[in-house]
Amino acid sequence: MKSYFETIPEHHYPWYLLAIWAILTLPSLGLAPLFDYDETIYAQTAVDMMRLGEWIVPTANGQQFFEKPPFTYYMMDVCFQLLGQNAFAARLPSALFTLMTAFLLFRFGRDVVSARFGITTALVFLSMLEVAVLAHAAILDAILNFFIVSCLLNYVRWIQTGEKKYAFWCAAMMGVGVSIKGPVGMVVPVLIILADRILAGDLKRTLASIPWLPALLLFIFTASPWYAMIFFEHGAGFLYEFIMVQNIGRALHPMQGHGGGWHYYLVVFSISVLPWLAWMPYVFKSWQRTSQETLPHLIRLSLLWLLIVLLLFTFAQTKLPHYISCVYPAVALAIVAAWWQAPYPISSTQMIQRFSAIILLPIALVLMGFQSLYPMIKEHVHHPRAVAVLNQGIEPNMGITIAGILLLAVCVWLWFNQHPLSLLKKFMVAGFVLQSALLIPLGTFAGKLAQAPQSHIAQRLQQLPASMPIYSFNLNFPSMSFRSQRNYHIISDAQAQKLLEDGGDYAIIMRSESQVLLPKLQALTPAIDQGGFVLYIHKGDGGKK
Repeated sequence: MKSYFETIPEHHYPWYLLAIWAILTLPSLGLAPLFDYDETIYAQTAVDMMRLGEWIVPTANGQQFFEKPPFTYYMMDVCFQLLGQNAFAARLPSALFTLMTAFLLFRFGRDVVSARFGITTALVFLSMLEVAVLAHAAILDAILNFFIVSCLLNYVRWIQTGEKKYAFWCAAMMGVGVSIKGPVGMVVPVLIILADRILAGDLKRTLASIPWLPALLLFIFTASPWYAMIFFEHGAGFLYEFIMVQNIGRALHPMQGHGGGWHYYLVVFSISVLPWLAWMPYVFKSWQRTSQETLPHLIRLSLLWLLIVLLLFTFAQTKLPHYISCVYPAVALAIVAAWWQAPYPISSTQMIQRFSAIILLPIALVLMGFQSLYPMIKEHVHHPRAVAVLNQGIEPNMGITIAGILLLAVCVWLWFNQHPLSLLKKFMVAGFVLQSALLIPLGTFAGKLAQAPQSHIAQRLQQLPASMPIYSFNLNFPSMSFRSQRNYHIISDAQAQKLLEDGGDYAIIMRSESQVLLPKLQALTPAIDQGGFVLYIHKGDGGKK
């Protein structure tokens, strides 16, 4: 019996890949509003740079924002110019670079094994849960991951062929990675390459064969332009903020409450790689330490890639789920290479399918019963902020239940349909259904629930006179600035007290619990009080809200 992909002409593979990506990504890209904090701070930075015509120094809400280089902001600005200032445009760069990573895997697989290997690897990658989440997120990681993957795949081609052009591409892509998010764009690929050469037993030979001078010049050329320009403009202040605080500081201390234990990324990986988690024990069994043949080398490199990234970010003190997201192309390569090397016996394929069905079943049942569970969730939540968010009168709809039913059907299919020749195809379908179930109905509901207060406040801010200043009391939620297209000034307790004493026209935003810190607010009635946020509008002519 022919494999599914053997029925499709090879020259149609790119169009097939493009169509699947477009169907799974574009319709849902703008359904949920941008989430605070990360998505909206990056989007607002892009808007500020465009509005001010300032293309070197990133600014967010009128303040210098040295946290990340501006490469991603430039791409967002292009999308804003073409499509307007909205969630779809802000997320489009991430979606496009996810597609480009899939094409990169396809082309690499086609060149080193076969076109069918390449298209299979690309689709396994696209069917992973976290890959779809990052494609729908206006953050830097999907873009950074493309260049890390390109760097490492060019390294493999250089090792295989000895052609220096691949070494040059490897250095250039590493440099671009640094220009996107800083040192991590270099640290991750260098550690993986060193580990691979050490295990292969030819580290000294490899180091001696590197065309060091042109490679270093390419790296410097692609990595340093923005850093040089901003250093000449801001000097040591920039270096301290970017290197000491945003990079070394994140590694040494949990920042903004984003910490976690040793098991943090094991949990993140186990969820993010769904529905392919059950494949991992069999992939690890395929490990060969020193073989330089194509498939064993791909498996070894991919598993080193996975283990090094997990260890590196486990030791780092600041933890967020997307920090390890560059491993998912490696997981796709490892899965497909292990299957190509030696297809698993029927007993193993049955175990993989049934274990995966067991893992996905609780997710399906929760989605199916979410409308009934939601009132119980509200009753058992006691944190004031969570209570305020859950009690806005926004209720889940039948779409979440229908998504759960579809996912349940996939679980039944995996359990009973045990044909080994269609195993990869079945898991791709399971992955795409899981993505759609979680991102479209549930993700849209979560976005609406979490961002409704900010959206309503932003709408009200848009109606205020342009001359009225807007203040934020101990609160930085850039979604309000992004949606209202109005910047606000963050003020401290002393500044807020003085503002209330002086009077005049102004609007002030804060969390609900912050009202007790400003007793003089009792004379005012909130213009908006929703979901744990309040907006006060004071008019100096006697009008108060």
